This record gives sequence, structure tokens and C-alpha cells, in this order.
Amino acid sequence: MNKVIIADASPLIAFGAIDKLSVLFNLFGKVLIPEIVAAECLVDKTHPGATAIAKAIDDKMIQIIHSTKEMHAANNELAKLDDGEAAAIALAHSLNLPLVIDEKLGRDVAKKLGVKIIGTIGVLLLAKEKKMVEAIKPILLQLKNGGYFLSNALIKDALKRAQEK
Repeated sequence: MNKVIIADASPLIAFGAIDKLSVLFNLFGKVLIPEIVAAECLVDKTHPGATAIAKAIDDKMIQIIHSTKEMHAANNELAKLDDGEAAAIALAHSLNLPLVIDEKLGRDVAKKLGVKIIGTIGVLLLAKEKKMVEAIKPILLQLKNGGYFLSNALIKDALKRAQEK
């Protein structure tokens, strides 16, 4: 188990919206986020997940890291991404920590930079493997029904990997 992981906004919002941030904390311990990711998550307190994320920050389960110039060393790949993704990848790279990220382009850039990544589905599969959740299907359906983009093919593949129907 990693003691610390970096997170991008999308997975945090997804887990926060369905009241499952505890899955991240139970698997990885502390979650670090760049300040721009915090701003994205908390821009509107009425958005799904915002209240849960704000509480986790207050409870010190999520720690906001203020960026430094070293973390944002010029990188052409990072320039292709939105500010939150770029900052999360730069932070994970500079601290040599794994990153929870879902967006394909961001994942590809992180991999090119040697950052170890895991997505929302990977987190759920790991949680099931470690017996922290009984099944991922209800959580995947909760995410999808809540508006989180998960294609039917992605859900089918995740259920196959989890040995669920």
C-alpha cells in the first residue's frame, strides 16, 4: 500500500459524488492535490462531490500542495492538458508518487513522463482485490447513473476483470 497518492479532479469528484472517498483513503492513506485541482473540485459547493471533498480537506485526509516553479518545469506534453491535469502530473512526477487520473490524454502524458497511474476503475478493482469493497458493479452503476462517463464497454471490461457479471 502506498502511503500517499496524488489525485486529479475527476476521480476525486467521482468518488466524492457517491460518498466513496473512503475507498481512496483506505487504499492509499493520504491524498495530495495541487491547489488548482482543489479549486476545480470546490468551484461550486453545490456540484456533486464538493461537500465531501471540502470535508476531507478539513479533516486533513486530502492535503493541498502549493505549486513551486520546479514542479512546473517547461514540458511540451503538459502544455496540451488542462491546468489541473498538468499540475497533478507535475506534482506526481516531482514527488515520484503515483497518480489517480482518468482522462486518456492525461494518462498518456503521465506515462510518457514515467508517472505510475491508476484510474477510478483501477482503484475499484484494487479495493475489491483487497476486500475493501464486496463488488464493483453497484459502484460503477452509481457512478454512471450520477453522470460520470463510463462506456458500456469499459464497464463490461471492468466487470470481467473483477470476475463479476
